[in-house]
Amino acid sequence: MKKFLLFTLLALSLPVGAEKLPDNIYFRAMQDEMKRTVKELRTKEKDGQKPFYVAYKLTASLGGFSLSASMGSPLPSFPFGYTVSADVLVDVGSEQHDSLGFYRNRWEGYSPTSTYVMPTGYDGIRQGLWQATNTEFVKANELYKEKQAYKRKKNLLNEKTPDFAPAAQSSYVEEIKPLPYPDMQVWQDVVNKLSAQGKDLPYVEKLEVSVQFFQEGTYYLNSAGGFYQTFYPAGSVYWTAVLRTKDGYKDTESEYLNLSSWNIADNEKRLQEKTDKFLAKIKQHYQAQKGTAYLGPVLFTKQAASDFMGLLIRGVEKNKPLLSAAYEDDPEAGELRNKVGMRVMSPVVDVYDRPHLREFKGRRLPNFAPVDDEGVATQDLTIVSGGKLVQLPSSRRSVKKGEKSNGHAFFRNAYPREMLTTVLVEPKKPLSKKELEEKLLSRCKELELDYCYIVPNMSGKDAMIERIYTADGHKEPVTGLEISNLTTRALRDILAAGDDSSDLYGNVIVPSLLVDEIELLPSDRRPDRKPFIARP
Repeated sequence: MKKFLLFTLLALSLPVGAEKLPDNIYFRAMQDEMKRTVKELRTKEKDGQKPFYVAYKLTASLGGFSLSASMGSPLPSFPFGYTVSADVLVDVGSEQHDSLGFYRNRWEGYSPTSTYVMPTGYDGIRQGLWQATNTEFVKANELYKEKQAYKRKKNLLNEKTPDFAPAAQSSYVEEIKPLPYPDMQVWQDVVNKLSAQGKDLPYVEKLEVSVQFFQEGTYYLNSAGGFYQTFYPAGSVYWTAVLRTKDGYKDTESEYLNLSSWNIADNEKRLQEKTDKFLAKIKQHYQAQKGTAYLGPVLFTKQAASDFMGLLIRGVEKNKPLLSAAYEDDPEAGELRNKVGMRVMSPVVDVYDRPHLREFKGRRLPNFAPVDDEGVATQDLTIVSGGKLVQLPSSRRSVKKGEKSNGHAFFRNAYPREMLTTVLVEPKKPLSKKELEEKLLSRCKELELDYCYIVPNMSGKDAMIERIYTADGHKEPVTGLEISNLTTRALRDILAAGDDSSDLYGNVIVPSLLVDEIELLPSDRRPDRKPFIARP
């Protein structure tokens, strides 16, 4: 774990708040349109509100490509052209009483006006922002009226805590220097070769392998003076197989690999090893028997462990409930929001949020965020320590009187809400793979179970898991089981954690986790009819 701490210390030395606004078409267009909006945008209605805060977030796709092949034959390729998209936020009223934080209905959602493909160049971006801003301004005035009526009904107008708390604004700028793309034909030959290996397995109906490279620049500016500019290049390889098990079930298996280098020479050996492991997994899956109901200890390996940690992440995110006349309680608000200081998790691991963690295993992290989408400098957080919930991500909307945002408000298919960035799960006493399996078997024997389970992913009813027998430790593949009744209570049942935090899944860096009680139930699906003739 020392490497993670080193990354964090280095990142904290990055200059935040000392940059000048970059001189490029994106910031010029945003700044010019924003000035005009704040100064001139008004409604003709007598009770209409003027904008007091505006935020623009532009994402410029700098091109890329996606190449695929199925069973050795190339599929149509998809080059990614240069595009610009925007999220536009216009807040009307005042910091004390504004238009946001109010949910109208499930059809509209809590979403800003977004322009997914807008004209390029300075004039085109101005045009796109102008159109989106006008749409957003109309909606903001409607929401303001509905929100004030709701607050009046609920006697909330005299609350002292502002809807949108003041906060010091920060900035961060990094150079956007696009990387040269690799030779497309070389990579096409590679995915052709890898996917062709599915032909050697008669029970595989399709094996697709694809590779995707893209780069994007993100540009954020608000009317209070906060801004940032970041760059994100990414390359990934994906494997997807459709197979028919010996019992006739048509299942799907998938795998992916994030690339730290785009050079094929740096990846060829690793890609073949990954393909060999994937084909071996498919062979196991073919032999898998359908599982029966189970309740007991489960060992989640890394990918499944990252999904399991979603219980905690969802529990602490969006912790400022939205007001709404449509429902009494915000169904998306984190259920752990009122449990700071309480035991919400096993003390076996501690959990941190690291917005300044820029790279992992040589790959740029997608959630690197020195400044959030309210212009506030982000802070590292200790989410859980010793099993107790220590900190929540906060925004300018979630703080109480006298408190300050810790810089965790982000546009994520919605107006900025309290979100985590890169989540790091650190075990207190990490165990090796062998030690974890021995502890799993020991616990199963205590419970007088004939077998227990190792779960590599939580993708659903057609995922393959492993049954491990307490008598002799031998394993066999099982399919057709789904995790049921999983709640945040399970976080307190973690018995041990591994020493294998070597991958990033989603936004989580997590080792394997042994959990004391998980319920697995069989799906009610039936075998499919086999094809009338064999695969060509």
